[in-house]
Amino acid sequence: MRMLVRILIALVSIVVLLIAAGWLGLQVKAASFPAVPPGAAPNRVPLPDDLPEPVLRYARTLFGETIPEVHSAQVFGRGRLINKGLALPTRMRLYYDAARTSHYHDFQVTWFTLPVLRVTERYLDGQTILDLPGERVENDPFTDAAANQGYWSETLAWVPAIVFNDPRVRWEAIDATTARMYLPNADDMEAFTVGFDPDTGLLSTITTMRYGNVEQGRRERWSNRVLAWAQVGDLQLPALSETWWNDDAPWATWEVEQVVYNVDVSARLAQFGGDVR
Repeated sequence: MRMLVRILIALVSIVVLLIAAGWLGLQVKAASFPAVPPGAAPNRVPLPDDLPEPVLRYARTLFGETIPEVHSAQVFGRGRLINKGLALPTRMRLYYDAARTSHYHDFQVTWFTLPVLRVTERYLDGQTILDLPGERVENDPFTDAAANQGYWSETLAWVPAIVFNDPRVRWEAIDATTARMYLPNADDMEAFTVGFDPDTGLLSTITTMRYGNVEQGRRERWSNRVLAWAQVGDLQLPALSETWWNDDAPWATWEVEQVVYNVDVSARLAQFGGDVR
């Protein structure tokens, strides 16, 4: 009997240690992706002459009277994805092709900085492939619509020159600090309500109706809030932000560490999955 008790105590101790190690590994911040060299220096063009006042103030605050011509970009950073109350350390590298309104997402959840889970999404020419742990989603119009909104929200925040250089984007002022942004290839319900800080003029919030439960084809309120602006390299950017659905707690935080313009992203977009060398 005593031997059985000792075995049970040992097993319980091992389980407790494994749980503790699992929890501790998730408290360690993900390691950054290596920095990459900058792309070609962009030309500059005049600001569009039809931007409403709060949007024009934002663009001038970032760029002055001219904006860079950005044809592609990469964004690198780290963050946390919150799943059932558990914050998962994550690193990200994102690729954008302005000419094709396309993006590629590579998110890696880490444990003691080691990648253990990967989420990959490619939105290319209006079609999405999404690889989640144990599930692949493709040929789904609701996911395609959500990915289109993802492209425009991310570029507005992290590569805004892409947005301001695209004549298909339509703006409409709501008041002195708020505007509506109507997206290409989206209906009016999917437009963004964009808020700007009344003191600085900088972007503060993006809110829209986005497909959250794609299986039910139901849009939900999707919101993004800038927590901190900072100088990232030569760029002034929302360095820290968070995303949440409806009135729930935030499900993700994002910390941007590097943005590079006009780099070749064609190989990454051409290949889904794996690492492009």
